[in-house]
Amino acid sequence: MVAVQHNDLKVLVFSFASAVEFTFNGFNSSSSELLLYGGATIDSGALSLNRNSTFSIGRALYHAKVPTRSSPNTTDLLNFSTSFTFSITPFKDRLPGHGFVFAFVPSVGLQGASSSQHLGLFNQTNNGEPNNHVFGVEFDVFQNEEFGDINDNHVGVDVNSLTSIVSRRAGYCVTLANANHEKKPQRALIEVPFDLSRVFLDEMHVGFTASTGQLLESHKIIDWSFNSLVTIA
Repeated sequence: MVAVQHNDLKVLVFSFASAVEFTFNGFNSSSSELLLYGGATIDSGALSLNRNSTFSIGRALYHAKVPTRSSPNTTDLLNFSTSFTFSITPFKDRLPGHGFVFAFVPSVGLQGASSSQHLGLFNQTNNGEPNNHVFGVEFDVFQNEEFGDINDNHVGVDVNSLTSIVSRRAGYCVTLANANHEKKPQRALIEVPFDLSRVFLDEMHVGFTASTGQLLESHKIIDWSFNSLVTIA
């Protein structure tokens, strides 16, 4: 195991299974660990996914691909978990929209992505294509009937499409405690069985994407941790 420690980033690489673990305790504009596209920037220690402009897209990806399988071409996927703190804030005198997605994507850049209701993830042509190889969890504050959104404040699980395979109304928890000491909820907001072996390639990029349309809001990631680990019998 090789460990690299910085003030704002910890990376652990496990060579025996090519598994990856990293933690961003805030974000540094001089760091090369993130790939930023479109309107994504580092602002006052936070990852800002979009600027205060209409019809914009922002995307931030971890700089290296993440292995998803215990060995190439097998259907046995690595376990993964992630945790992040985020804020969605409307701009003054503007109606809020649209949302952001935590996503696994097959390639870098913004090719094939549109703004507004497509959340910087898909476009009108490729949305729903089985060869997208995209898995995401959307945090959406606008109800789009074309995608069957349940309301204008929901969390959804997306597989190759913005028509979520399951979604739930979002809830909010306000506390004065340090976020690092928050306990996980006893009951998950969403639980759904799904075989991702046909969705994931052997290696994927992981990160966040967001968009605005005529509606505007700020999407920021405050901190982020991720790991993909093999369970050793």
